[in-house]
Amino acid sequence: MVQSLLNQHFKLIVVLRLLKIPKSTYFDWVHYVEPNRQREDMILKALLHDIWQNNYRAYGEPRLRLALADLNLHHGTNRVRRLMREAGIYSVMSRRFNKPTTTVDYRQRPNLIKHLLAANAWSMDITYLKLSNGQWVYLASTLDLRTHKILAHQISATMDTKLVVTTLQRALLTHKKPNYLHTDMGSQFTSFGFENLLNQHKIEHSYSKLGHPYDNAKIESFHSLLKREMIYQFRFPSIAHLILDVFKYIHWFNNERISLANRKTKVA
Repeated sequence: MVQSLLNQHFKLIVVLRLLKIPKSTYFDWVHYVEPNRQREDMILKALLHDIWQNNYRAYGEPRLRLALADLNLHHGTNRVRRLMREAGIYSVMSRRFNKPTTTVDYRQRPNLIKHLLAANAWSMDITYLKLSNGQWVYLASTLDLRTHKILAHQISATMDTKLVVTTLQRALLTHKKPNYLHTDMGSQFTSFGFENLLNQHKIEHSYSKLGHPYDNAKIESFHSLLKREMIYQFRFPSIAHLILDVFKYIHWFNNERISLANRKTKVA
């Protein structure tokens, strides 16, 4: 990929910044002459470490192999795993914290998209995040179920109707409305204000079955990734710090994070 971009007359410094590769690592790789296996391993370990470190330490062996393939460096699974072990590289899988519990006092409403696999639908959910001082704050996110992109998000110190209404309004301002919106049956999503917004835009509301969070698996999966790949690694002394770091992560998630599902590359 580096040479391809250079052939398109991109400046080397721009290419390395885009791929998040330090100049020293790149020149170590490009200038060696018939290195022995040990020398090559040292260079590859440095490169793997830089890729891993610059992507929230989230990448395991499959994504690291794909990142190397983008640099026209094709190496087998066993070698990459060995180099990862030697360099102390691992995909972060951190602790969970016990979040507050909520109850739902509404009768079950229909799941309209359960059998509509290609439906033009968005999904929304709220998750709990904790600041360094132990304070809980709340992240609401809107996800496009077809593209798996986060369309809008908002963090608030209160979990109320305004949080979800504002988040959905942000998504509708910059994206064409969906036919369906899928949520759980939390009180914020069944409130008059939220239902009224959906009615105004003629969006049908689909609901997860009570006690079945996997009905909303894609947005649940995003929030889980956010916590494991970023939240659990850092401390957030204020809500302002958290807002900035979540914004950066979502930009990376939407635009840079390697998706195994969308990559058909076979690394030899």
